[in-house]
Amino acid sequence: MILDEIANRQSAPSPIRYRNSLLDGVFYDVGALTADERRTLSPMIDREGSIVVVSPAASNREIRHYKSALRFFTNEGDHVSAAAVAGVGSSVLGTAAMARNIANAYGVDVAGLVTGYGMADLLTEALGGWFFYGAMDWSRLEFKRFVENLKDSLPEAKSMHHRSGSAGPRRMTLPGNQDSGTLLDVLIARPPKLKLIVGHSKGALLIDYVLDKFVAELNVDAHPYFEELVIVTIGTVVGLSEKFLRLRQYLGEYDWFGKMNSRVGLPYESVPNAWHHLNTHLPNHVPLERLLADLPIGV
Repeated sequence: MILDEIANRQSAPSPIRYRNSLLDGVFYDVGALTADERRTLSPMIDREGSIVVVSPAASNREIRHYKSALRFFTNEGDHVSAAAVAGVGSSVLGTAAMARNIANAYGVDVAGLVTGYGMADLLTEALGGWFFYGAMDWSRLEFKRFVENLKDSLPEAKSMHHRSGSAGPRRMTLPGNQDSGTLLDVLIARPPKLKLIVGHSKGALLIDYVLDKFVAELNVDAHPYFEELVIVTIGTVVGLSEKFLRLRQYLGEYDWFGKMNSRVGLPYESVPNAWHHLNTHLPNHVPLERLLADLPIGV
């Protein structure tokens, strides 16, 4: 069984790593990855903020690993067409599985942003419950948004920016924010072929937060991403900036967990007979590849 292999693929797993691997195996389509690919994915190596680039299964290309946005952009930024941001308690395994689904749907290389297993997860890990992830991440991101907006309004911050003479976008990501910082770096660098960002669960919350920072830091009325970039959320409905015109949000018909962590009153498309997970080997899954197949992005 795939879940047994995931749980045993590394010697002496810690309780947290064991639980996160099982969560990845439940919520994500890890069966879309080969056994050899799964063995190369370690949450102890591919930590929060790192990037894995996943190609379609038919290409037989190995998964590539990058520890920073700069390394990713230098090596593969010119041809990656989509980005995947997983959620729940995911580690690199769930991220790669989600990226493979997107890669298969469009026949393109996908950058998977690892959101789990970093310092920001310590509190939720200590509590030992993945049910806290969505609500806690929403609160954490809203607190970051408040603090950064407060910093922007302080006279000292304005004075420092004025003295620097910088005309480019400012980076004010808080220390320890590896995942949001990496995604913001990628967006500011603007990979030439990037057309799509897909977020699942808390990954949708992170995308919402980062795109808000992107708009604030660029401080422009027009940008190609506003009209061209397709943003898809699965399992969490977010209040994205109105500047982004191509937004599709999906929520499973039975996804009470996703509804708990969604913004009330915003439009979304209900996925019939589906819950929160993307694992095609389990009943009531969200069929990510099929949903994306009906959503052209012009790649």
